[in-house]
Formats: sequence, structure tokens, C-alpha cells
Amino acid sequence: MSRVWLVLYLATWVLHFVLVSYVLVGSGYALGQSLRGRDDDPLAARIRDLLPFMLGCGITAGVAPLLFLQLLHQERFYTANLLLGPRWGAVVPALIVGFYALYLQKAATTPRWRRLALAAATGCFLFVAWSWTELHLVMRDTPSWVAMYAAGERFYGQSGVLPRLLLWLGVMPVLFAGLAAWWSRGAERQRLAVVAFVGHVIAGVAVAWLSARGSSVDPVARGWLYLLIAAVVIELVGWGLVLRRPDGPGLTIVTGAATAAMLGLAIVRESPRLALVTARPAALEASGVWVFAITAVFAVAAIAWVVKTIRD
Repeated sequence: MSRVWLVLYLATWVLHFVLVSYVLVGSGYALGQSLRGRDDDPLAARIRDLLPFMLGCGITAGVAPLLFLQLLHQERFYTANLLLGPRWGAVVPALIVGFYALYLQKAATTPRWRRLALAAATGCFLFVAWSWTELHLVMRDTPSWVAMYAAGERFYGQSGVLPRLLLWLGVMPVLFAGLAAWWSRGAERQRLAVVAFVGHVIAGVAVAWLSARGSSVDPVARGWLYLLIAAVVIELVGWGLVLRRPDGPGLTIVTGAATAAMLGLAIVRESPRLALVTARPAALEASGVWVFAITAVFAVAAIAWVVKTIRD
């Protein structure tokens, strides 16, 4: 059953990450266009309009992977929470501020207030991204627990945090562009293709940085790494096709390749923690698989109905 939870954790995490990527990069993109005096840009306006809804979807989609994470790594997850303490607890207020800032930017009557709201939202979401990166590393770094507790440290100051954060900040523009492109046409898709290429460059720099620090892929995930590399190559080809023919088949290729790449990346990311997964006999007996399945179907149907209602 632990394997089932692991698969569900990875699948739901990918969905959550795609949605929050749209929110973080979309906020930054809208802020950048506003600072350049292009508040009338149709693409930026469409992104601004969708941001609160997408954040709500992202937070909702984050509940499942959070629960699976606690189930798979109960002691490590809660230990990392306690070690980071109030600094980790600041994630919730940051999300609340960011959530309301996205509504404020929609209601803003002047570019100045819109920029302030977008800057606040972007800053809050960057803080959350950094915090989750930090928590992920603290969970794995058992030797640091005693030292952090003894020193009363609330920040995990290891140098691995920055390159890992940079890697995910490079992946996010790619996912944002792939999602936003489905609501765009022509030159807008070409602009989003450029955003995706920039994201790949950032991610490439982060990978080189991690490699220089001696980071390596767990042997268990080598096959998934090859899938990830192949998917990224195909995705880049797809974005090239989007640049040449915005309304051609390029976006479909990008979507399929990006989906495969994210699944591979999720497994490569999680592989160092596979040996740390702890079986929960009590949870196995009370797993409620059928309740989960029925609830999942109902939730998907409800979300589809909400999306259709909003689009209509």
C-alpha cells in the first residue's frame, strides 16, 4: 500500500506544482509587463484575471500531496516542521497575503497599486517556494537535526538550498508557458515560447551548479532520468515548432513531453527519500481506498463544472 500512496503522492504533487507554477510565474510576468508600462497587454490582462482562481486551484490541489507526504514521512516531516518553527509557520500567512494581493491587483484602479499588489504576491510566493525547498532538504538531512536544535537555528543554511530553488524556479516558467499557451494564439504563443526557453536556461544553470557541488541522481532513478532528458529534448523541439507555427501541432507536443518530463522529474526528486519511507500498519487497515476513489471522482467532476461555469 505504501507504493500506492507514493504513486498518488507523486501524481498529485505534479498537478499541484503545475498550478502553482502558473501563479508564481504569472504574477511575475504581469508585474514585469506593468513595470514596463504595458498594462494593456492582452496576455498580461488574461493572466491577471486568472491568477486568484489558479491560486485557489493550486492550494486545493496541494492538500492531497501534503497528506500523502505526512503519511509517508511522518517523523521526518514533523521533525522538520518543529526545527524550522515559526519561520516555517510563516508560510500560511504568506499564502493568505498573496491570495488577497491577487484580488487587490484585479480591483486596482491605478497601475501603481496594481504593481504594489503584484509585487507583494510575487514576494510571498517566492518565500513559500524557498520554504518548501528548505523543508525538503531538512527532512533528508538527519545529521543536522541535533545541531539545529542545539543552536536554536530556524534557517537551514546549507548551500544546497539555493541551487535547488533555482532549479525549480527554472522549471516553473516552462510549465507556466505550456499552460498559458492553451489560452493564447499567434504572437502570444511565440512570446510564451521564449519564456519557456528562458526557463530551460535557468534550470540548466541550476543543474550545472548542483553537479559542481557533487550532487548525483540515485541509481534507482537512472531510467527515469533518461526519460526526463528525452522528454525535455522533445519539449524543446515542440517549443521550436511553436515559434515557427504558433497554431500548429507544437503545443500538443510540448504538453505531452512536459507531462512526461514532470513525472520523471518528480521521481528523480523523490528517489533519495525512497529508503526513508515508513510503512504504517494502522493506516493500511484504515486506508479507505473506495472512499478515496469516490471522493476523487466527485472532486474532479466538481472542479470541471466550476471551470465550465466560469468559462461560460
